[in-house]
Amino acid sequence: MHYFTLVHLSTNSSNLLYMGISIMSSQIHEIKRIKVSPVKDNSILAKTRYLPSNLRLRVVEHPQNIKPYGNFVLADDAQKLAVLKSKGSFFGGLSDDLIMEIVNLLDTPDLIHLMHTSRYFYGFVSFDQIWRDLYIKRLLQQEQGKSIRFSKWRGSWRNSVLGIDCQSKINCDVVYSDMLYEQYQNSQVKYKDLFSNLIKEQEALRQQKPLVMKNSAPLKSYYKGRIPRIDEETFTMEDYNTNWYNHPFILQSADKNRWPKWTTDYLQDRFSDVKFRQESVEWRLSQYMDYARNNNDEKPLYLFDCNSNATRELGKEFSPPPYAKDDLLKVLGESRPDHLWLTVGPTRSGSGFHKDPNSTCAWNAVLQGAKLWIMFPPDMLPPGIHTDESESEVTAPVDVAEWVLSGFYNDAVKISDQAYNNQGLSCIIGMTFPGDCMYVPAQWWHAVINFEDTVALTANFVPSVRLEEVLKFFKNKQDQVSGFHAKKFRKHLEEFIVHEGDTLDKNMHSKFEKFLNASNMKDTDEDVGELHTSTIDLPAFEFLVEKLRRSKYSERLEKALDAIRKEENKTKPSGRSKLWENLAKEKSNRFSFSFNLGVS
Repeated sequence: MHYFTLVHLSTNSSNLLYMGISIMSSQIHEIKRIKVSPVKDNSILAKTRYLPSNLRLRVVEHPQNIKPYGNFVLADDAQKLAVLKSKGSFFGGLSDDLIMEIVNLLDTPDLIHLMHTSRYFYGFVSFDQIWRDLYIKRLLQQEQGKSIRFSKWRGSWRNSVLGIDCQSKINCDVVYSDMLYEQYQNSQVKYKDLFSNLIKEQEALRQQKPLVMKNSAPLKSYYKGRIPRIDEETFTMEDYNTNWYNHPFILQSADKNRWPKWTTDYLQDRFSDVKFRQESVEWRLSQYMDYARNNNDEKPLYLFDCNSNATRELGKEFSPPPYAKDDLLKVLGESRPDHLWLTVGPTRSGSGFHKDPNSTCAWNAVLQGAKLWIMFPPDMLPPGIHTDESESEVTAPVDVAEWVLSGFYNDAVKISDQAYNNQGLSCIIGMTFPGDCMYVPAQWWHAVINFEDTVALTANFVPSVRLEEVLKFFKNKQDQVSGFHAKKFRKHLEEFIVHEGDTLDKNMHSKFEKFLNASNMKDTDEDVGELHTSTIDLPAFEFLVEKLRRSKYSERLEKALDAIRKEENKTKPSGRSKLWENLAKEKSNRFSFSFNLGVS
């Protein structure tokens, strides 16, 4: 992968300002300034969006007196000797990383014994991430009877696993560790204090009248580097399809009852004993809320649930934004990929930089709390983030707090202020509050931080204008397709073959049957994307094409397939793939469906 350094021409064109931000050179053709229409009131904008540059140097007192490793260099000889005695002769020569690898091999009784050997190991093993990792590792091994269970959250993973309500206050000043200290430092970030200028700005922008749509274009309509706010009542599908489908915006309604008034208290009263998915665990909501209100995790667990009966029930109690109602993945019915989530997260929770699955678009409506959004166009790699060529592997700091404290947020602000890609797009930053609905275009990088305890609804969808991109993703990146569940997919595909098998091309029919007969696809509800192998092709692309052909979207599908075919022929002029030949043959051999087969 090749990189180059962004260059920005300052007001004096003879002077160059170089920024050490890595962007994929194959995707950036030129850097240029874009003229933005003047705004009426720049005085409400923050005087600076930058954070202090010395955040990582700010001292946070650790409850066990653990210090950064740099302090060990300044310690006197007596203190250094005390450290070596407490670590022991063997461990004294090992790095923190290596000691952590050894400790992570131990089980609960061994960890307890190790804590009792010295003050050093009491402090080291008290590191809560060790106990969190142990709990989750054993949870994944529950079929072997190795799981660790607790029904009550006691303020930390260590206390909860051990079933104790307090922790001895032992002075562990013999522990000098960047690993232990920095993770605690990250867990103590006060985002509302840190971003107070930005919060004030975003609240002021929210009080302004949102943009009234008259075919306004994103780059000419709003404050530079901020996420535009649009009036929902005047926003039309023509506006979306013409100007806004590829640019983030916040939909704002004057109707105070536009979205449900769900809060953490409301959800706990209604679903206290219901289990929801929180990343790698699945707890009752009451237990999760105890955790959310009292933890010191560097990266708090985030309730992100799509498959519980409660989430399905809640999904019937609101209306999605207008641009998301005509969702082409609806043709897949119950077999479609996961697409609607209830999210609940405590302050400091959130998600690092990612692109939404399957090249879909998304919306996110905040019902309680406040979210910070940092967003980059598809071809601009966010600072601190690295990917392979296909973007199947993303390397990033451990969590968003580390990303912020390491200075990458300030790099994002600099890009937002000074650099653009060849389409005139750049990093934009904004916040959503209760009643706000964020639109996330397909393939845009975005990171989200919850500044308060937050409840939100989010969903992925495919608008007609984005069909080509989704088809290309399903066809060319099968190893990255996600969200399909094997049982539902198999059931729907079997029913489809029963009713439509006679109209299928022979090769297509054979491909579907091969998938259904695969032994590793039976009796599992795993994500089919996780089960993809080189010998079993997952027919997600083919199934979507066949379903669209039998729907009211058939004409739109053929236009998309034709456009993709022409694009492929430009890069592969020597011939067509068998897949396209089969699809084209199906089109010519099948009579035209002019009626809607129950697709909404």
